[in-house]
Amino acid sequence: MKKLFRGRFWIILGVLLVLGVIVAVGLVKANNQRAAQKQQYQTYQVKRDSALLLKGKVAAKDTVAVETGVSSTGTLTAINVKNGEHVDPGTVLMTFHDDQVQSQIDEANQTVAKTELAIQNDQQAITALKKQSNQPTTEVTGDTDSSVADSGADSGAATDQLQQARNTLAADQLTLQQTNDSLTRLQAKLDPQVTAKIAGTIALDTTNNSNTGIPDMQIISDGQIIDGQVTEYDYAKLKQELAVTVMPVSNTDHYQGKIVTIDQTPQAATPTTSTAQTGGSEAATYQFTVKIDHKLTNGFNVQIRVPQNTIRLPAASLVKKAGTHYVYVVKKHKAYRQKVVVKKVDGYWHLMSGLQLKTTIITNPNHHLKNGQEVTVNAD
Repeated sequence: MKKLFRGRFWIILGVLLVLGVIVAVGLVKANNQRAAQKQQYQTYQVKRDSALLLKGKVAAKDTVAVETGVSSTGTLTAINVKNGEHVDPGTVLMTFHDDQVQSQIDEANQTVAKTELAIQNDQQAITALKKQSNQPTTEVTGDTDSSVADSGADSGAATDQLQQARNTLAADQLTLQQTNDSLTRLQAKLDPQVTAKIAGTIALDTTNNSNTGIPDMQIISDGQIIDGQVTEYDYAKLKQELAVTVMPVSNTDHYQGKIVTIDQTPQAATPTTSTAQTGGSEAATYQFTVKIDHKLTNGFNVQIRVPQNTIRLPAASLVKKAGTHYVYVVKKHKAYRQKVVVKKVDGYWHLMSGLQLKTTIITNPNHHLKNGQEVTVNAD
């Protein structure tokens, strides 16, 4: 009887213990549920990162300094264009006169005159020698054989003189030809002209030519670009051929363009806020260029709006379990756990896959939050 009573006692005790555990677990769950329901969660709507706004300035595509290429003995005789004038390739910009070349031309002309006179004398000498060689010998002596010998000797000497005269004539004619060729080359150098290499607008400065007498001249090309600057922090966000929006700061106009070049070498070092306050490092600045179809005024300041395709998630919104990242998506006032693929770049979590744009997620999940649980949210 006692054994039966004891058995029933232990059974009842075990049942009570089980019921106690069940009740305790239920109470804990209920408390957690109430705690979760009392917790107000903040939400965030998934969207692309805000566009970059970078500084830029309208500039000519090319600015070509006009190089004369004239020797130091050349003297400027005419400036053929005016400041602000538009020119085409081949337009004569400046004309010079070279005094040293003029002296060489004068000497060459004197050589020509002397050589022509020498050629005239050579031709006269040849004519005389020809006549002399053709005249018969009239003097007759008693010694016939001696007369014939003297005649042959005279004829041979005349022939030699005639050949020498012809050689002299050929040499003088060659000298005349070479001197005339030299004159042709010198004439081309006498009054050299400087012509435009590209089409554009003349920028002429005559105030800084006291040393050479030659003005500073540039040709500003018709084509335009936008010179932009980006720091090392946003450098990786720029891509060639990326479509951008150019906005002049002086009005509300917007023009579509695209990035055409991005320098790989920094242009300057710009002090950051921390640099000025704490003496920290400097941010490297890089230049990039944008092409637009619309014509603007050179020198205008603009803003360059660079869209971003990256999506960053708040770090607190991520829950990591067993090496996998999750977020809680809110649908009809309930939170659902959603697997995402993220990558940490420069301290920010970038969404790679797992969510659509405009999806609402909870930014402050805690251990009370369960999958499918009804939640009270406040928009962030």
